[in-house]
Amino acid sequence: MQHSLKRDTIALRSLKSALKEKFTGFSFSFQVVELLNQAALMPTDEKLTILKQVQELIINKDPSLLDNFLDEIIAFQTDKSIEVRKFVIGFIEEACKRDNELLVRLIANLNMLLKDESVNVAAPWTEEDVRQCLLLYLSLLPLNHRLVHELASVYTEAIADIKRSVLRAIEQPIRGMGMNSPELLLLVENCPKGAETLVTRCLHILTDKVAPSPELVERVRDLYHKRVADVRFLIPVINGLEKAEVIQALPKLIKLNPIVVKEVFNRLLGTQHSEGSSSVSPLTPGDLLIALHNIDSSKRDMRSIIKATNLCFAEKNVYTSEVLAVVMQQLMEQNPLPILLMRTVIQSLTMYPRLILFVMNILSRLIVKQVWKYPKVWEGFVKCCQRTKPQSFAVLLQLPSAQLESVFERCPEMRAPLLQHVHSFNPHQQAHIPASIVAVLEANKTPEPKPEEPAVEEEVACGVSSSCGNV
Repeated sequence: MQHSLKRDTIALRSLKSALKEKFTGFSFSFQVVELLNQAALMPTDEKLTILKQVQELIINKDPSLLDNFLDEIIAFQTDKSIEVRKFVIGFIEEACKRDNELLVRLIANLNMLLKDESVNVAAPWTEEDVRQCLLLYLSLLPLNHRLVHELASVYTEAIADIKRSVLRAIEQPIRGMGMNSPELLLLVENCPKGAETLVTRCLHILTDKVAPSPELVERVRDLYHKRVADVRFLIPVINGLEKAEVIQALPKLIKLNPIVVKEVFNRLLGTQHSEGSSSVSPLTPGDLLIALHNIDSSKRDMRSIIKATNLCFAEKNVYTSEVLAVVMQQLMEQNPLPILLMRTVIQSLTMYPRLILFVMNILSRLIVKQVWKYPKVWEGFVKCCQRTKPQSFAVLLQLPSAQLESVFERCPEMRAPLLQHVHSFNPHQQAHIPASIVAVLEANKTPEPKPEEPAVEEEVACGVSSSCGNV
């Protein structure tokens, strides 16, 4: 009997507790409805006060109520007051930390707003509209990385103006995710059709100040080689590629927009001026300049190659006289000689006049390699000799006679100074100048005028002529 009474007492208490809990929940729910209705009509300061009461009831009293009132709370996200919008974001962030299932409804909210064609037709979206819609969603992205796939899905179906706004709004959330996020790596790996620009933007954000991780590089490499052969995908991870891969991509890279090419070179040369950047390039500055010289000019516009080399020379802090000396040395040893070899020699000498003796040595060695067999290089050789006279006179005297004659055909004004230079030699030095060279030097030498004969002899001569004529 006592046990039965005890059980009935416990059951009664449980029922009372359940009824109290239900009544309390109903009471809280009623209060939330009243508060939300009041908030909709209040000015900003009072609205914030009321919304904070709602937050207290839901977060600290009955979290289950958020599921019932999520849409109503999200509606305040479009309030004209930035303070209210910020409060709503913080409110929802805190709630989602406690219940991840709320994210499903937030995704639906985003999709509905961004894909609502009637909204776009009736009143075109402004960037502020999009930011208001995305603000809450993007603030939750670092908390749940799976949302990035939904973002890509929405992006592919959005109108152009919204796409541009999305690209501008994602920087902080993507940084918050980090390049090691499995979901972000999966997005790169499976890059949805139409989301290429979004993925590229994410890659640039992630690698702006830090070197790309091996995992990210591998995903981009596979994407480029197997699915989307757009060389722009490689730019954010270019310093994570192998040297041969970068050299192979250079012909395509230098054909891009000049601003993009500049960014590529900034990354490779370490001149992007990003704080905390610790990226190490797979190419040395010398490697890059040499690789540009070795691009097949028959397959690429020579103008693009020249512009690319000019970008290198513009970085004087990187391309020192020592670096350029090594570049010239290696280019000169190649077979066949690169077409732009002499252009680089002349530019290097213009930047660093103290390289004059080194350049003269390069010119001498090019004679040994029979530089005249390469028409474009030979043309540059002659121009270099013309610009560096009189230092180049010793080099010109090493040429075979036929090639020296070719120099004078291009630059006839160099013959007289070179001949005068030879005449300044002592007899022993002149004896070492081949006769064929002397013959070329003196080929167009103006004959010295004969000395005038005395006037008396002229008169005699004239007399003889006259007598002969009379006879």
